Amino acid sequence: MIARGALILLGGGGHACVVTDAATASGWSVAGFLDDRSAADTTAARDLRHLGRIEDLVDAEGGEPIGVEFHVAIGDPTSRRHVLERARVLTGRGGTTIVHPSAIISPSAVVADAAFIGPLAVVNAGARIGRGAIVNSGAIVEHDCVVGAFSHVAPGAILAGSVRVGAAVLVGVGATVRPGITIGDEAVLGAGAVAVTDIPTRCRAFGVPARPRTTVAQGPG
Repeated sequence: MIARGALILLGGGGHACVVTDAATASGWSVAGFLDDRSAADTTAARDLRHLGRIEDLVDAEGGEPIGVEFHVAIGDPTSRRHVLERARVLTGRGGTTIVHPSAIISPSAVVADAAFIGPLAVVNAGARIGRGAIVNSGAIVEHDCVVGAFSHVAPGAILAGSVRVGAAVLVGVGATVRPGITIGDEAVLGAGAVAVTDIPTRCRAFGVPARPRTTVAQGPG
């Protein structure tokens, strides 16, 4: 039986370990994680208890949601969106937002539900972080940026002022986006890339300056 007031993570990969540290530092008691894979195939199993599959958010006997808070701890934008939507259907609720206490968030910024803000991340004035989005360790989201639902601003990435990031986008580790750039839905900006022009929807862009290479296949959901 999982205690009320505990937090369950959905997903057992490396990002779940990062979320565990942030949640614990924020005062949560992390009960364990749900993942459709076995514990042997997950990274988080070294630190957390594997509690079962995603469907175990609903009590098998009573058919009702188990009534605990949950957070989708999956870094991949498409998988994150898919699992959060499954959880919403099962429980009728959105996920919990987790913010590491070392993160800096402007009072005028808006962070939606089910988001994750990692250690030493910065979300500056007027920025908006969408539902289920990730601003990971040490990332900077400058003034008046918009980060769309389920997008992932990876560790060390920098969005300069007034950048628009669509839904389910991956901005790679250490990437930089110059002021006023728009990145379309489901695009990928590679690690270390520098975006100086707009990145089209479902496009992969790499290099300095970033140049489109291939089109990303649209994921489920």
